[in-house]
Amino acid sequence: MFEGISAVTTDRRGNLYVIHRPVNGDPIVVLNPQGKFIRSWGKGMFKIPHGIRIDPAGNVWTLDANTSIIYKFTSEGKKLLEIAIGDIPDKTKDFCGATDIAFATGGHVFVSDGYCNARVIEYDATGKKLREWGKHGNGPGEFDTVHSIAIGPDGNLYVADRENGRVQWFNQQGKFLGEWKYGGQFYTVAFSQTGEFYAATHPKGVSLDSEFNVVKIALASGKILGRFEVRSHELAIGSDGTLLPATRGGQLVLLKPRK
Repeated sequence: MFEGISAVTTDRRGNLYVIHRPVNGDPIVVLNPQGKFIRSWGKGMFKIPHGIRIDPAGNVWTLDANTSIIYKFTSEGKKLLEIAIGDIPDKTKDFCGATDIAFATGGHVFVSDGYCNARVIEYDATGKKLREWGKHGNGPGEFDTVHSIAIGPDGNLYVADRENGRVQWFNQQGKFLGEWKYGGQFYTVAFSQTGEFYAATHPKGVSLDSEFNVVKIALASGKILGRFEVRSHELAIGSDGTLLPATRGGQLVLLKPRK
């Protein structure tokens, strides 16, 4: 039984890795492509499990939105690395930490630290901090809840600026390159292996259980090409193009776009 699925991802074999928020149990659960349980781990390690991604080597990375701690595991659940981001502005808040992670060449990772802070941070393969950029606001390179991050086929970083209702993109040195504004809340960004761009949008002032859409966006123009009506707190895309929205409920949803 899943409780509050926060993020879902998949490995090259099609196994599903789910991070959820159980009252009592393991927050990381692995299923085979048919949905059969394989393994789980992580009980007692998280305050608010938030993000989960798999790097090109098959390692599993997770983020805690309360403690702002990043864990790197093997696919079997052995911890390889722990990065304590720190600089948490208000430790009395539940959500005040990091949200998502993206993988660049050379083992470098980019982290969206977006609930209380408003920044993107780059780390090397050992967890050493290299640079950061961003601040609160609604201008270029400014953020209001940095909720998701992904590297596009052009090598640029695409950032979901949630409460500003937009996506911004940067080069890997943090130079602002552009933005598309959609209004409402812009929750998450993800790219397929063939370079297709998907995101999740939601109007402000409306229940999170309604009017949530996963949208396909033309990378050349920002135009919305199509949509699925489904809640997606975070989003990943399998090697076969299957969309993996995190519903924040107990239901695991897989979507297959039409060719």
